[in-house]
Amino acid sequence: MIETNEKGNIENSKKLWEYPWRYAESFIIAIEIMIAGFIVEIATGGKGITIPGLPFNILIIFVFAALLLFFHLRYRESNVVTWISSIPAAISSISIYAFLVLLLGFIPQNSQETSKFLSYSGLSHVKSSWPFILIQFYFLTSLGMVTLRRAIPFKTKNIGFLLNHFGLWLTLLAAGLGSADIKTLTINLYEDGKINNIASSEQGEMYKMPFAIKLLKFDVVQYNAKLAVVNIQTNKYNMGKAKSLPFVATNFETELANWQIKVKGYLPSAMFDNGNIKESTLTGSFPAAYVFTKNKLSGDTVSGWITSGSFSVDPTYLKLKGLEVLTLTQPEPKKFSSKLIVYDELTVDTVNLEVNKPYSVRGWDIYQVGYDESKGKWSNQSVIEAVQDPWLPIVYFGFALLIAGSIYLFWIGKDKKEKIY
Repeated sequence: MIETNEKGNIENSKKLWEYPWRYAESFIIAIEIMIAGFIVEIATGGKGITIPGLPFNILIIFVFAALLLFFHLRYRESNVVTWISSIPAAISSISIYAFLVLLLGFIPQNSQETSKFLSYSGLSHVKSSWPFILIQFYFLTSLGMVTLRRAIPFKTKNIGFLLNHFGLWLTLLAAGLGSADIKTLTINLYEDGKINNIASSEQGEMYKMPFAIKLLKFDVVQYNAKLAVVNIQTNKYNMGKAKSLPFVATNFETELANWQIKVKGYLPSAMFDNGNIKESTLTGSFPAAYVFTKNKLSGDTVSGWITSGSFSVDPTYLKLKGLEVLTLTQPEPKKFSSKLIVYDELTVDTVNLEVNKPYSVRGWDIYQVGYDESKGKWSNQSVIEAVQDPWLPIVYFGFALLIAGSIYLFWIGKDKKEKIY
C-alpha cells in the first residue's frame, strides 16, 4: 500500500504504532483516554472530580504551563513530543472533546431524575467527570505544545496563529479550572419595604453580601390565557388535530377536539360579583371568557363563562360531553421585572431588573430569575440570582486574543491576495 506524507510525497506503508504516529494511533489514544476516564468514573461511584479553587487552581495552571515549556525545550525532537504537537494529535483530541461537549448538551445535567447508568458513568455531570477532565487535559496538552512549537523560536509570520491558539488554550483552561470559584446565590426579595443583604446557596448556606437590595415593585406582563379541552379524570388535554393550545381573545373562533368554539367576550382581569363575572383589578383577579361551543358530530351546544382561576379563586369549567370540560389555562409570563434600590457602600442606585439584563455591583452580577408562580401576576416576591466569577476577565481576555488573531490573519491574507493580483 502506498501512502503520502503531509507534503504529498510518496512513502512506503508503515505498521500501526510505528513512528511517526498518525491519525489511527492518535484516535486510538484519544478513545483509550476517554474509556479510561469512564472506568475510573464508574470505579469511584460516579462522584466525578472536585475542581480545586483558589489558590490551588492558579498553582495548577503555572505548573502545567511550566511542564509544557520544559518538555518543549528539553525534548522538542523526541517522538512523543513531536507527535503530541502534531496535527493528528490535535484533531483526535478536539474530536473526542467535541463529542463529550455534545453529550453535555443532549443529556440533562445535574438532574435529580436521572438513571443510575448516567450517574455512575458521569454522563449526568459531564463537566466534572473523569472522561471529560482527562480528554480536556489531553486536548490542552496538545494545543499547548502546538502553540509552543510555533512560538519558540519566534517568527512574526506566526503572530496570528499564536494569538488564536494561545487565546483558545487560555480560555479553556481558565473556564475549566475557574469553574470552582464561581458562586451562584439566591436572594429572595419581598414588597414589604425591608432591605435584604442575605443570600443562600443551593445547599442552604447563608452569605452576607457586600451590597443590599430593596424591592420597590415586582411586575409581571402576561400573555392571554389559552383555551383547553381537559379530561377531568386524567387531567390531560384533548388537542384533537391542533398542534398547540390557542390564545383566547374576544371574537376569536377555533376548533378543539371536535368542538367549534367562539369567544364572545374576554376579560384579562375579572372577579365574581354577586354570582356575576365583572372586570376587576383587585388582588387575586383572573382571566375570564364567555364562550359558545358546538359539537361537530352531535350538534350539541354549550355556552357560559370559563375562568383560569387564581391563587385565591378556583377555576371555572364548562361541561362538554363525558368527562371533558372546556377551561382556560393559567396565563404564561411574557415579561417579568423588578424595580430595585441597590445599596453599595457609597452609592444608592435605582434599577429596573429584567430577565437576561443583569446589573453589576461589587463584582457580582445580579439576575432576575423568578417569582412566586403560585400567585402569578399578584406575586409580591422576586427571586434574584447573584453570580460571581473572578475568572471571567481572563476568559474574556482569551476571547479577545482569538478575535485579534482572526483579524490579523484576515488582513494578512488580504494583503497577500492584493500582492498576487
